[in-house]
Amino acid sequence: MKITCEGCKSSINVPDEKIPAGKAVRVVCPRCQHANLVKSSKSQERAPLEVPPQALEPEDLDEDLFLDALHEGGRTALICTGDSDRAGKLEQLVSEMGFGPITEPDPDRAVRRLRHGGYDLVILEEPTGADDRARVLLGFVQHLSMAQKRESFFCLLTEHERSMDSFAAFRRQVDLVIHPNDLERGKMLLERELKSKKKFYRVFQDALNERGQI
Repeated sequence: MKITCEGCKSSINVPDEKIPAGKAVRVVCPRCQHANLVKSSKSQERAPLEVPPQALEPEDLDEDLFLDALHEGGRTALICTGDSDRAGKLEQLVSEMGFGPITEPDPDRAVRRLRHGGYDLVILEEPTGADDRARVLLGFVQHLSMAQKRESFFCLLTEHERSMDSFAAFRRQVDLVIHPNDLERGKMLLERELKSKKKFYRVFQDALNERGQI
């Protein structure tokens, strides 16, 4: 299905299988971040009533479709920070690395994005206290299965650890920790560790192939 964004009038391709029959979903525009309301074109046994978008109640809406993660053949980076200055620096950094940057300041929405998948690089921040919702995001990442963690590279920004401390990264269950003061070296650090992880899993996969396990 092809729709036109109500915000910037750009064209968005929406996979039909992402919209359940008879349901309405919000499709986030990758260009302007406007949430467009879309109803399925699939028919049911009984044709659904045409209800104006403004009349739909929240329970009628499925979870947001974060289609901004579906870059054409490119790599996507999810930047989870509410600090606009830091977000700008990180967006520039990952763009220089060839990633399409997507910034999500809301930790709960970041969790929903990760459930959808499609992010090659995820940068998140250390929670600042017991009431910081970033704890939910970090906890979600830490409880991902090993198979899920192989699909993305997770980087934690923390003031409590030294950059590139592999033991600290192991304890935090992420691939890399970077001190915010070292963000100027962030591109070099990320590229180095991304390459290292890719090499490790290539060897791991080759070993499984030899054993006939995959």
